[in-house]
Parts: sequence; C-alpha cells; structure tokens
Amino acid sequence: MARLILKAPYYSPKSKTPSGNTRGGYATYIATREGVELLRSGMASYVGERRGSCGLFSDEGVPIVMSRITDEIDNHNGNVWGFIISLKREDSERLGYNNAMSWMNLLRSRRNDIAKEMHISPENLRWYGAYHDKEDHPHVHVLVWSDNPNEPHLSKDGIRNIKKVLAEDIFRQDLMCIYKEQTKYRDDLRREYRERMEEIAEKIKRGDLNCPELEMKFTLLAKRLEQHKGKKQYGYLDKKSKELVNDIVKLIAQDKNVSELYELWYKSLCDVHSTYTDRIPEKIPLWENEAFKPIRNAVVKAASGFSLPDDIEIVNDDEQEDDVAYRYYLVGKNRIKENDPEEAEYYLKEAVGFGNHHAAFMLYKCYRDNVIEPEYKTSAKHYLYKAADMDNSAAEYILGKELLTKNPDKAKEYLLSSASKNNPQSMYLLGKVLLDEGKKEEALKWLDASARLDLWNMTQVGLLYYYALDERERGVELLRAAASDGYSSAKKALQAIEDGGDAQILCQCLWLFAYVSDIIEDETDKQTVRYEAVDSKLRREIAQKKHGGPVMRM
Repeated sequence: MARLILKAPYYSPKSKTPSGNTRGGYATYIATREGVELLRSGMASYVGERRGSCGLFSDEGVPIVMSRITDEIDNHNGNVWGFIISLKREDSERLGYNNAMSWMNLLRSRRNDIAKEMHISPENLRWYGAYHDKEDHPHVHVLVWSDNPNEPHLSKDGIRNIKKVLAEDIFRQDLMCIYKEQTKYRDDLRREYRERMEEIAEKIKRGDLNCPELEMKFTLLAKRLEQHKGKKQYGYLDKKSKELVNDIVKLIAQDKNVSELYELWYKSLCDVHSTYTDRIPEKIPLWENEAFKPIRNAVVKAASGFSLPDDIEIVNDDEQEDDVAYRYYLVGKNRIKENDPEEAEYYLKEAVGFGNHHAAFMLYKCYRDNVIEPEYKTSAKHYLYKAADMDNSAAEYILGKELLTKNPDKAKEYLLSSASKNNPQSMYLLGKVLLDEGKKEEALKWLDASARLDLWNMTQVGLLYYYALDERERGVELLRAAASDGYSSAKKALQAIEDGGDAQILCQCLWLFAYVSDIIEDETDKQTVRYEAVDSKLRREIAQKKHGGPVMRM
C-alpha cells in the first residue's frame, strides 16, 4: 500500500455527502467533528468567531468565518472536491505531520501545483483544510473549488501528480536516501558492464570466449566501426550498427552480476513510487531503459578498442540526467523560481557537495544578487572559485576577465580552460589578450573559432580584421556573414564602411560587450549545452534571443 493515500471525491451542486450533509454542512462537519485540531491564535484569521472554535485553515490572510464559508460552498454552482489525504501513524509522527500547522504549510506551499493539476487558474483557487488526528491514520480534509465553475477538471493522472508532489515534500529525506542508493546501483551496474565489455574484448582476442553468438556480433560491430566516419557513439551509428549494439546489450544483460544489480536498481525505483502510488512501475528491459544509455556506449567503446587504440574517449551527455547531484541541482533551481531561498540554498549546497558545478555557479549568482542572503561576505566569490575549480566555463570566464589586470597569468589559465570548452566569449577575450601580447597566430585561432559560434563575436572579429589587422577583405567577409543572418550591428558596420567611415565605427558596437558580459553570467543553463554540431540549432536559438535577429546559419 502507498505510504500517502489521497481520495478525491467531488460533489456537484445540490448533492449530499454519504452521511447526508450538504456541501456546506460537510465543511462544518470536518471543521468541528471530534478529533479535529482546533486552531489557535496566529495560525489563521478569525472574524466574528471565537478563537479555537473550529479547525479550518486556508491561504494566508484568508478569514475563517464558518457561517460565510458554509453559505459560499452551498451556493457555489460548480463542483467541489473533498480531498482526504492520510498517512500511517508511524510516518506522521516520524516526519512531523501529526499537527495542523505542518499540513497547513504544506498545502499552502503546494496550492499552485494542486491548481495546475485541476486546471484551475491560481487566482481562482479556493480551498479550506482541517487536520484530524485519527489514531491509526492521521489525515487532512481539503475542500477545493474554483471561483470559475467552468474551470476544474481532475483526471486520474492529475490525482497521481498531486500525490507525487505532496509525497516528495513529506518524504523528502527518505527519498533523497533512496535516490542516492539508486544512483549507486546504477553506477555500479554501468561500471560492471564496462568491465564485462573489456573482459569480453580480451577473451575474443585470445580466442577463449565461450559464446559464439556474442563473439560473432561483437566482431561484426568492430568491423563496422572501422568503416564508420563519424563519432564512435551510439547516437551517431547507422541502423544496423545500433541493432548489433542492442543485441550485445541483451546478451550481457543475462550476466548474473549485471542482472542482480539491475534488480536492486529496479527495487529502489519501486520504493520511490510506493510513497505515492500502489502502481508498480513497469520493469523495462535493461537494453530499452533510457536511464542506462551509457552502457550502449560502453559496448561501442569496447568494440572500437578492439580494432582501434584503447584510449578512445566516449563522451556521454546523458549520464548527468539521472545523477543524484543533478537531482539536487534541479530541485534547488526550482526552489529559486518558487521564491524559497532557504530550501534552494539547502539543495544547491547538497548538489555542490556531490560535485555539481552548475549548482556552485548558481549559488554564486544567488549570493551576488542577494537572492539568498550571504552567510558571510565572501560567499559569492567562494562559490565562483568553487564553480571554476569544477570546470564551469562561465565561472572561468568571469574570473579570467576579473583577473586580467591583477594576475594576467592566472587570468589566461582560466580563459584558456573556458575557451577549450567552446565558450565563445572566453575564446574572443583570450584572442584579444594574445593579440595584445603579439602572439598573432595563436590569437587568430581563438578569434576565428569564437566567430564561428556567435554573431556578436563574428561582428567584433570582423571589425578587428578590418581596422586593427588591416585585412579588410577578411573583415568584410565576416561582417557580411553576420549581416546576412540579420545581425543589425553588422549591417550598421558595413553601411558605415561603405559610406567611407573610419575606426570610430567601433564605438557604435562597444555597448554590446558590456551587454554580453552581463548575459554570460546569467546563462547557467547554457553551460549544459555543448557547442558541437549536434547542439548547433539550440545554440543559435539562444544567440538569436540574446542579440535580436534571425538565427545564424552555419
């Protein structure tokens, strides 16, 4: 049985509850029946009622006047839902949900999630709750409706999602332990799989693999990979090669150690679901499970190494998606959006503890902008350096820019590291620094690379070629390329040149540098985008939003 139970009956106008009450009478019943926790001063607003005379609560500032509430519900011409949310006694005591205050705070914090699942505009949501301290299953009654009677609709999926968001808060600490355990099983399985693939490759080389089918498919895949021209990753393979990889994954999934680890991972998944539903998640075969995409690349790497050098690096962008550190980071980011800085700080720090550089960079921004009150004055810089130490390219760019006058050698180290991760602004700034040092060949390498990634950079590099380097044809070529994609500053620059303008044209574009410098610090999520061909469309869309103009074609 699920650890959190939610029943969601609804009552239409003029209908009565199973006990014969009108809807308004039902509200009086849940507010005053035996076992309800009567609210005290400060927990709710009372107008014309004796304090402690009923147990109803609602949104902060909503007055609790029993007679008015009863009339309002009885006269409402739409449906009213009567949620009953309950826990086992041992869970309610252990987790602190054995009182009205905890339930009131939870429902207030999640009222917009409830509104969303019921298709109610948040401003139209009306609700009242009351906590009943039942001996075996403490529970809360919640009456929910909309000021617009045409709005509400609650499906089975909506009920399940409401249960899920409530359970995530109630069982937060329990779930974090399960997530951590689940991540361990996943990582152990992936490691076991990689080791098995390496072992299989060695056995095939020695000729002592006792599985003809596996040897045949593995050897055939290795031969196909020799002829493969693109990246040696599963996503870049042709259909036939992918089928061979899938067949190999199926065969190795029968290995005793692999299957036992997968069973442990699946059990932890069931533990998560059991907090809010009785429905056990389907046990997807290992080779079809998206959470284990990296094992396909482990097969590809082993097969590549069979005929190519063993040090081929297989980069996988999917591993972070279900990593526990990334989970903490996403929760923290959402808490920022929900204006809950205390919770955000907790989750982001947990993510940093697990090594997530996005979380470190977000903490830097939150402390810097006073979104979260700094615990000590150096908090912002502390997390900026921490993010840079974790190879966050945006943090490296900021530090590189800040240290140029104080410590140019260290600044160049940061800029080089960031530029090596294809950060276009770091590429541009590093190129400018090297150009000032007289290292023209190396500088142009970074400047040209930055121009290929960003319209602003393309325009600035074009101006550098035209004015500073006296390579006017190259400069005009870059400016025309940016202008052809609708970049207005490039168009203005070309027009000024055609009209006989001089180096003062640069001044018309200098404001862009400050603008982009600010934007790069606010692009935390952009750091998850790799500036490679596979991500070029998304990158160009981001560039378009930044600079206002059609997307650059590359």
